[in-house]
Amino acid sequence: MYYLILAQSLLGAGGFAALLCNRNSRAATAAGASSCLLASITALIPVMEQFHSGGEPQWLSLFGLPFYLDRMAALFLLPVLVIGAMAAIHATEYLKGHDHGKSGVYWFFFNLTLASMTAVPLTTAPVAFLTVWELMGVASFALVAFDYRSPGVMRASWIYLAACHAGAGFLILTFLAMRTPETLDFTMVFLFGVAGFGLKAGFPLLHVWLPEAHPAAPAPVSALMSAAMINLGLYGILRIAVSPAGPAALYGWTLLILGLCGALLGVLFALPQRNLKRLLAYSSMENIGIIATGLGFGFLGRACENTAMAVFGFTGAGVHLLNHALLKGSLFLGAGSIQKAAGTLDLDRLGGLMKRMPFSGTLFTVNAIALSALPPFNGFLGELLIYLAAFCGIAAGSGALFAGSLAAVITLGLVGGVASVVFAKAISAAFLGEPRSQRSAEAVEVPRTMLLPQTALLGLSFLILIGAPFLVRQFLPFLSEVAAGRPGEVLEALMVASEILGKAVLFSLVIFGFILLTMLLRRLPARGRTAVPGATWDCGYAAPDARMEYTGSAFTQPLTDYFDYLLRSKKTIVLPTGLFPRRAAMTMEPRDPADRLLWGPLFRLTGGIADRIHVIQSGYLHLYILLMVAALVAMLAWGMLIRTGSEPPTSREPSPAEVVK
Repeated sequence: MYYLILAQSLLGAGGFAALLCNRNSRAATAAGASSCLLASITALIPVMEQFHSGGEPQWLSLFGLPFYLDRMAALFLLPVLVIGAMAAIHATEYLKGHDHGKSGVYWFFFNLTLASMTAVPLTTAPVAFLTVWELMGVASFALVAFDYRSPGVMRASWIYLAACHAGAGFLILTFLAMRTPETLDFTMVFLFGVAGFGLKAGFPLLHVWLPEAHPAAPAPVSALMSAAMINLGLYGILRIAVSPAGPAALYGWTLLILGLCGALLGVLFALPQRNLKRLLAYSSMENIGIIATGLGFGFLGRACENTAMAVFGFTGAGVHLLNHALLKGSLFLGAGSIQKAAGTLDLDRLGGLMKRMPFSGTLFTVNAIALSALPPFNGFLGELLIYLAAFCGIAAGSGALFAGSLAAVITLGLVGGVASVVFAKAISAAFLGEPRSQRSAEAVEVPRTMLLPQTALLGLSFLILIGAPFLVRQFLPFLSEVAAGRPGEVLEALMVASEILGKAVLFSLVIFGFILLTMLLRRLPARGRTAVPGATWDCGYAAPDARMEYTGSAFTQPLTDYFDYLLRSKKTIVLPTGLFPRRAAMTMEPRDPADRLLWGPLFRLTGGIADRIHVIQSGYLHLYILLMVAALVAMLAWGMLIRTGSEPPTSREPSPAEVVK
């Protein structure tokens, strides 16, 4: 635990040093990035000890505040520390030309965000937890608003800040509901917690900040938020729900329904997006939904005492959480590389980058295929276990459990298919074909400092693929606490999960070997031959150019039209005219149901009420004093009413007159 305190000290010292060097970008970057890297390595020591040792929790009291590290906290700290270090390395080059002479400010808030994210899983006291939770939101708000001169950035930043404060408000209600153990209402606590933590995790209708904040924030910040910060919302829900006395069925059904809806809506709204980071933001919503689905099956397995379903669900969620963190972190860093080189994230203005940025293109492509949950890559391992949990529900369940499990299998299959289309669109529109803008045609490969973090994250994801059978065994202390059945049954089911993953890994290695062999054989006939360039068939056109190739929007138009009853896209079409048309275009702007059905009407209602009560701001001091006195009297009356209602009736001796009567 002392290593974690040292890590926090390093982050604080590095952040303040960078702020003092704000006018010297090189010194500020050196102080901020080096402190992030050293702090992450330092904090990884006790975190890895949790997995290497027997999983004994560690306690530490500092200034009267308790800090607690167990295997669940260590699992959620891993993405924070790894992605934090990689994002810091990537930012050293990314910020050049984007820092507006304020590198010190960036690194101060980046270190503050990373320090507060590290403190969240360690803090147990309610007030201290709310403090670091709010600090995480405010510090990351400053990072989202860092490029405040760009159009739309401040609007996205305020939406994000409002979501952070709304989540904190629900968390205050959660802790207030937990203050009296004698009258603890698990249902109320869980629902408040889902609302508060779900705003951070990006659950359906609570995800309104995700597609707004990620395109606005710098790419390293988006990587940290999407790959690590949103996981902390799931951590908070798990901390509430692990109590063995809670209603496991309620937990399971709530997370299962929210997870399936989030996965489906996330991938469908990623489909028509033109902005690459906005597409990746909706993909994060999809993958959080998949993780929540696994957790839902875990709690349902505990409720119906189906140990296999519980173990498969929880382990699948844990494996997918780590896979998503590594892959999505690398993809957001890759999006930053594209923006740095081509000057835009508009997929309809990119193209042809694979020839100009071969390393970035290869890394992005492999990560995207893996995140689509396509074998032989690591992204399908967690979903494989979640599928097995659903099949356990189908085999052993009846009624609602059977229907829910069957719906999960169908929904996850649909989500996986659409996700493949989404990333096929992203890869082809950005890297294949010919450039559709001058900046794309002039793009060059980014420096190695930006490629190294993406390569490292991809390498770690490959290590998870190889070590998945051993990784799931590290979940035993957590599973023994929350899963159904006796410890022997949990261990037996966990060994079955490990064996299944072992066979899947063997299959993946065989496929990788076949691919490498095919590539080698493909190169052999080309040796000794001279490549002769020539024109391709132009289909009879006199002057073919990049305007004739499919854009990302055109590629997904048929599927987008099919799901338009959900997307409600606003479509604008400019038809070609003449024999040699110079302009033809189609744009689709999907309208998010969270904004259309909930937040938009809510904000309009709030604005209307504010306009009506605006007359109170008259400028008269006497009116303000009168309002304060009226509010004070109302609070006193409310307090006396509550106190009178809560006092038990007192027993007293009857008076002589009452006795005579």
